[in-house]
Amino acid sequence: AKPGVNLLLHGTPGTGKSEFSRVLAQKLGCDLYEVSSQDEDGDPVDGGRRLMALRVLHAFCAGRRTLLVFDEIEDVFPKPHALFGSQGGRYKGWMNRMLEGNPAVTIWITNSVEALDPAFVRRFDVVLEVKAAPAAVRETQLRNLPVTLSEATIKTIAACTHLSPAVVNRAATVVSAIQSDLPVGRGPQIMELIVNQTLQAQGHGQIRGNQANASIYNAAYINSDFDPVALAEGIREAKSARLCLYGPPGTGKTAYGQWLAGQLGRPITVKRSSDLLNHYVGMTEKAIAKAFHEAAEEGAVLLMDEVDSFLQERGKAQRSWEVTQVNEFLTQLEQFEGVFIATTNLMEGLDAAALRRFDLKAKFGYLKPEQARGLLEAHLSAIGVPAGSAPEVRQIEALMNLTPGDFAAVARQNRFRPLGSAVAWVAALEAECRQKAGSTRRIVGFGSLEEASA
Repeated sequence: AKPGVNLLLHGTPGTGKSEFSRVLAQKLGCDLYEVSSQDEDGDPVDGGRRLMALRVLHAFCAGRRTLLVFDEIEDVFPKPHALFGSQGGRYKGWMNRMLEGNPAVTIWITNSVEALDPAFVRRFDVVLEVKAAPAAVRETQLRNLPVTLSEATIKTIAACTHLSPAVVNRAATVVSAIQSDLPVGRGPQIMELIVNQTLQAQGHGQIRGNQANASIYNAAYINSDFDPVALAEGIREAKSARLCLYGPPGTGKTAYGQWLAGQLGRPITVKRSSDLLNHYVGMTEKAIAKAFHEAAEEGAVLLMDEVDSFLQERGKAQRSWEVTQVNEFLTQLEQFEGVFIATTNLMEGLDAAALRRFDLKAKFGYLKPEQARGLLEAHLSAIGVPAGSAPEVRQIEALMNLTPGDFAAVARQNRFRPLGSAVAWVAALEAECRQKAGSTRRIVGFGSLEEASA
């Protein structure tokens, strides 16, 4: 090999960068040598000693069919701000000469290129980002774990693009070790808990397991001014769409996006404000761009939840980054050729230019009386509880601010506080409705309905 051949692998932790190096060496029939980050006693080795070890390997491997791997290069590549002054300049020059003249092919690995000086980056022959595997591959990996997961749980975990295989494998190993001591069926819940704790520590949003009523979902329970089934058919034909779904919390906006992705036969990438917003200037814009790029590469439906968190009207912005966030979003949306869904509870105040770029703005409202009755019957049927008498049905019809989200909350409550009758379900749903501001109900009498304050 010619001197100065260097490959830079970067990507989030746990995506398989080191494993990629080993597979590459195996495919090429090369011996692989890794510069260790610890000594024979298990103590950490500083960057200077690791560089000395690399220079020794360079001398040893010159002319041989080998690959060298140097992981965690942050130890030896100084940050840009550390390169000022004569000493920093000499070190930078020395590193550049080593990259240009090393006698053995070397793979350098880092979690992020953000901290690398551009002068270093441009001296690598190949810069390759190692990304998370596609959703279909992630699902296959989850099915092969020592913990048995339901298909719904597998799809939920696989949809989390920032969840690395290493985190999932470690969580599965822990659960597998203690599974004999757990109640039947608790393994997947414990695994989800472990995964969520790791995601939270990494600054990511948590995965949300499918609700108990996931199998009950039906687009007929959407109260909107469009036909949800016909819309899905139209998007399947067009292959692209930009939707803005708005309305009160719990009306099924996010659930419809997930259902739509299933109807289209595509994976879905869900990004919430916690996944995108960052207190460092410029990082939110990068997260927005990354979300669009990942969805485009996977052919996924991209759903951004709570877009009002970063899509406020630019004319009222008080800080420059409030403007640049919207600008970045608009740029990425214009270039995106897939299916994009934005959801919000607060339509007022959204940037006017952003709203113009949506092909459809659809309002999701509270359940109609017949929808409320049908959804109640579906839930009761799923748990083997009789639907009850006509007065009970009429009582559910009187709730004006009832949403599918209320049913999901009561279904979760039923797990640990069994509601054994239709009356108990209706009472629990009424309690959910009373918690909302401006709660109202329909007064039923002589076949007519009128509104009154609750």
